[in-house]
Amino acid sequence: MVQITERCNLHCAHCFVSSGNWGEHMRLEDLVETVFPRLRRARVQRLTLTGGEPFVHPHIMDICRAVADLGLPVGICTNATQTSPEQITALADLGNVHINVSFDGFRPESHGKFRGNTASFETTLATTRAFAEAGLLQGLLSTPNALTDVEEFGALCAFAVEVGAEYVLMNPLSSFGRGVKSQGRLAADTGKMRAIADVTERFRQEGIDVVHIRFPNDDGKPLSGCDAGKLIYVFADGQTAVCPYLVFAARTPQSPYPDTDFLVGNILHEEVAQALDGYDLTGTLSMGANPTCGSCSMNSACGKGCPAALISRGQRIGEVDTEQCPASDGPLLQITRRS
Repeated sequence: MVQITERCNLHCAHCFVSSGNWGEHMRLEDLVETVFPRLRRARVQRLTLTGGEPFVHPHIMDICRAVADLGLPVGICTNATQTSPEQITALADLGNVHINVSFDGFRPESHGKFRGNTASFETTLATTRAFAEAGLLQGLLSTPNALTDVEEFGALCAFAVEVGAEYVLMNPLSSFGRGVKSQGRLAADTGKMRAIADVTERFRQEGIDVVHIRFPNDDGKPLSGCDAGKLIYVFADGQTAVCPYLVFAARTPQSPYPDTDFLVGNILHEEVAQALDGYDLTGTLSMGANPTCGSCSMNSACGKGCPAALISRGQRIGEVDTEQCPASDGPLLQITRRS
């Protein structure tokens, strides 16, 4: 993932990078001549453009063409409020482009308020339909929150089926970025998360993947593991991370780690392939080094959860992920996917 801009036209309550109408764009020349070739040499197999809002970058189309010229698939994560019909046509003509759109509710009063502009919902809805009609839409991303009604997520999934999205991914409001201050006020409570899971579950039978990230783990299933190293992230200033969420978590006030523990260098100044290959994922991110995991009957089948989630709560890597762990006394949350 490459953060091509720090800027965004909206002001979302949960933004991991606290974006707004400020910050820097990555220079087109740096992306084309340095960042993308170095990522290619690091054996990156696909590139997703993120921000901020990627479509506020003045050279977004040139950036997409540069990725396509490398023979890599182009992904874009967007709020779908800044894209023109001409850009949609051009992206469709490029081929091998997929777009994920954020919906944090399915009403202007929820989605729009959560994103700092109540008028944004109708624009996002119309643009998402246009993405779908052009064959660009891949998935819908959503953060359940206190401004939403449970039924909105059923409506969101029905919309996903209607427009042919592959999946709806729902992720609770995390204590990253702007979420550090808004989580206590705007996060959906456990009861609402359970109700949202119930309302959306049936859509798995209608051709879409419904992904519930860190929802109540009432079935007590083993946890998934850490994907660090599989998803690298380039910040707009060139700093390169083994996982964006580890850096976001390390930048929270309660973190016991500096963000440099999860950065491998600056791709604008140096090659990163060797640093990525040499990063000690096993040693640095060893999960489960605690008595609870050691004595658990599910130990061998369990991925031990998310180290970024631990860090954001002020815990150290290796401690029990109590938000998910079925063997702990904490709230039970998990990742569920359609099999």
